[in-house]
Amino acid sequence: MKEIEEMEQEIKDKWFNNHKAEITKRDDITILDWREPGTVIYSVRYIFCGSRLYISGDIGDAIFNLTWIATPESFKGIELSYFLSKLSCHSRERWYFDERKAMDDLKEWYEEDSFDAGEKSRKEILEIYSNVKKIIKSVSTPKEFEMELVNYYMDNSFYYYDSEDFSFISDFGKKLPMCYVAYLLGIKLANEQLNAQKEVSNAK
Repeated sequence: MKEIEEMEQEIKDKWFNNHKAEITKRDDITILDWREPGTVIYSVRYIFCGSRLYISGDIGDAIFNLTWIATPESFKGIELSYFLSKLSCHSRERWYFDERKAMDDLKEWYEEDSFDAGEKSRKEILEIYSNVKKIIKSVSTPKEFEMELVNYYMDNSFYYYDSEDFSFISDFGKKLPMCYVAYLLGIKLANEQLNAQKEVSNAK
């Protein structure tokens, strides 16, 4: 996904560009510190314990309940969507509301749905479009947007659209915060760095 790729590049260039990986092992626990030496800015500490991953640091705290034994190496090839499905606790909001994205999503929905619609349904689509546009401009979080949509749906009668359609619309403007992308990317970059160090050491 282009949006995620852009986030990853920004994180590499601006967050993690000078980060160094340091591993500490204590019994069955592995601690990975991923940070720029001398500063805590964008620092991350990963604690791998059994099938759990604990994350703390400057970009937030989180706990992941996994279906495998967690090690820094075990995240190679893991996709972001699958990784986030294991998220059980987090200190940062899971989503934030992007007004521009919400407007773009609404416009795309309107153009697709009205293209093949009849005159009556097109009129209803336009009415929904106009009112949802007002709602988007009045809210600042995904939860507020969802609640306002529910109120709008409950207070009005619709012939062609039902609650499932409005449930789809409620996802407009949802955007993933960069910290969630950084959690997984940090493990992968740190592991690559550690593996490169091992190769250099073995070559000596």
